Amino acid sequence: MAALGRQLLKNIFSSWGGYVVRLVITFFFVPYIAGVFGDARYGVWVIVFQTIAYFSLLDLGLSSALTRYVSRYLSERDFPAINRVLSTSSALYLVIGSAVFGGIYLFVHLFFGYFRIGDPGLVEEGKRALLVLGGFMAFNSYLLPWGNSLAAFQRHDITRLLAVFEELIRVVVMVWLIREGYGLMALALVILFASVAKHLVGGLWLRKLYPQVRLSGGGVTSATARMLLGYSKISFGITIGWLIIFNADTFLLGLLSSSAAAGVYNPGAQLMLYLRNIVNSIGIPLTPAISHVEAGGEMDKVRSVYLRGVKYVSYVSYVFLVGVVIYARPFVRLWLPAEFSEAATVMIILSFGAAIFLPQIIGNSVLFGIGQHRYILRTLVFESLAKIVLSVILIPKYDLVGMALANAVPQLVLYVTLFPYFMSRVLAVEMRKIVGLGLATGMLGAVVSLPAALIVSRLLPPTGWGSFAANVATVVAGSVFVGYFLLEKGDRQKLTALLNRSA
Repeated sequence: MAALGRQLLKNIFSSWGGYVVRLVITFFFVPYIAGVFGDARYGVWVIVFQTIAYFSLLDLGLSSALTRYVSRYLSERDFPAINRVLSTSSALYLVIGSAVFGGIYLFVHLFFGYFRIGDPGLVEEGKRALLVLGGFMAFNSYLLPWGNSLAAFQRHDITRLLAVFEELIRVVVMVWLIREGYGLMALALVILFASVAKHLVGGLWLRKLYPQVRLSGGGVTSATARMLLGYSKISFGITIGWLIIFNADTFLLGLLSSSAAAGVYNPGAQLMLYLRNIVNSIGIPLTPAISHVEAGGEMDKVRSVYLRGVKYVSYVSYVFLVGVVIYARPFVRLWLPAEFSEAATVMIILSFGAAIFLPQIIGNSVLFGIGQHRYILRTLVFESLAKIVLSVILIPKYDLVGMALANAVPQLVLYVTLFPYFMSRVLAVEMRKIVGLGLATGMLGAVVSLPAALIVSRLLPPTGWGSFAANVATVVAGSVFVGYFLLEKGDRQKLTALLNRSA
């Protein structure tokens, strides 16, 4: 169990490192590509990616089932069962990948023209890029069980390392292509080849770590397929909900407003999505670890992990909320061209919903780990419906602000009511304890960070990158100091020991 805990910490810190790299890349690449392409062309690029995100629905939730059962069988060292899971999922993904490319081909020729893109040349360029990315999605599906299952073996640190190298190489080549005058299709080809290379290296690494792992046609069984699909049918519904909630914004703006509005909205929304991913970097490696613990019948540990996670993430989320409210506008002025100024308003509105939602990412991981993820689906049904209805009502009236409100309002309501209620039922913890813990520690984070942010921004206005960095560093330093004493005694001791070993 101690080894499992050490690997979990290693996975979490490697995930954080990976997302820091992605944030740095986004910080420099988004304003560059937005400035070179302009809002309309950049908006088409964003819409293409949103369309690709919707075709990932055809995964059918199998990736979650793969993680669940590989993790469970790994705890039992049952490699024949693991091989059956990998071989059967490979056969299923062969069908899925082919269906993905076929669906994207039909979408390009039948539906892409419905987006409000004024330039016919941009329409054709977007279609070609989307076809190439359809190939990217198909190859991703073919190679996923072999090249992307290291996380299921609780080696998320390797998965994240490969992802970082893929991202770095991809961005360097894309910048070079943009400088040489290439368009959207060339950028899409870079994404395709970098992804295939990452999966191949991941597969070879898996074989080196676990030579017992083998893929074979003889390992494909109908019983294993039924088991995987039985788990994944709920994960499939969850994937639909998450796509609507986190990947539909620019898609909806492209349909109900314009590609230019989608382009302006995207940078701020992407940063908020990366914040979710930073918290999710705890949740993703936590899921197989929870499965491992739950298989041993240690539900007290599961409850403890959940409550401590809500406590810690609530504190960080409210600190971030304060930071966005105070610094979003000067940040966007420094970061993006003038025509993207409304991205700051988008960030501020989204941050209120994120402060309530983010702590419950820990709950999502717990529910996936113990096979109770149907409660995630029930919450997402309400959240998705509310977002779609509000989007149709608010976007025509308020444009970008309406889209942001359609995201934030359902989160503010559901993640202090319905979702904590479900968690209280599953884990036998009082709902008022869950909600009260999140609000109390969150308000502590706001009380600590808000005065510091207001004082420092008055004394040293963030008008340049140097003064902006000094502002953020001061607020973060004060919040980290107080947050250290917020940690449970055992967690504080572990963190101190980890820092001492690192030093």
